[in-house]
Amino acid sequence: MSGLFFRKKNIFHHPPEEEQSFELTAEEIIPAQKKDLDPKVLANADSFIKKAAIFADRGDLQGAEKFLIQTLALDPSSIEAYKRLGLLYLTQGQFSKAESIYRKLVATITDDPIFFSNLGMALFSQQKMEEAKTYYKKAIELDSERPGRFFSLAQILFELEEFDEALKNFQQAITMEPGNLDYLLTLAHFYIDRDMPHEGRQLLGEIMISFPNSEDAKEMLDQLAKESLEEAPAKGEPAEDSSKEEKSTDRNPDGESSK
Repeated sequence: MSGLFFRKKNIFHHPPEEEQSFELTAEEIIPAQKKDLDPKVLANADSFIKKAAIFADRGDLQGAEKFLIQTLALDPSSIEAYKRLGLLYLTQGQFSKAESIYRKLVATITDDPIFFSNLGMALFSQQKMEEAKTYYKKAIELDSERPGRFFSLAQILFELEEFDEALKNFQQAITMEPGNLDYLLTLAHFYIDRDMPHEGRQLLGEIMISFPNSEDAKEMLDQLAKESLEEAPAKGEPAEDSSKEEKSTDRNPDGESSK
């Protein structure tokens, strides 16, 4: 089976980018707030967070980043500033910076599944697959109610060529959210990529019933039909005489041309 591709556009992968040096120099674990911190300093830090939110809402992410970094300069213990900055870096595709932020957050707060899944996303986007798998599994251990986490873990397992586990997690995501077209199409691509055309064709048929206007599903079904015709013997073509002594040396045992 060839000619189709795994549904990469649903994976949160971005091309690697040249990144600037990371400005923050906090310890691996975010420090506790100093007891003698001036209330005026705290008030200023809180105002910077609010200003960062305003800039982010306007789409000015650089302005938001500036205020969040200023917040941490005043109050290095601000979990809220770290949370917002980590998400901002993920949104910008600055995955190395996001990784640094979320490593601090998961080391400090060990029971928040969002921190673990976002760290997994940052790691996956840098092709750090084994670590990404570890953190997504931890996120699911903490909260198994979000189908997107199973879907993301499945994509990581696919990249690691752990196909049986990838299939289980794709199916779990769809069980939890059966109407998600992206999940369904990705699983169809998985079946076809793994040379399981019967399962792929069956799933695509189900997709077309629920989503009759899906161009992706139509394209895959057309490609499956085309490849099926190419693999079938041409109509009227005489069967090969097995009694002939001369045989082609460039054919597979099943008689089909080498691909």
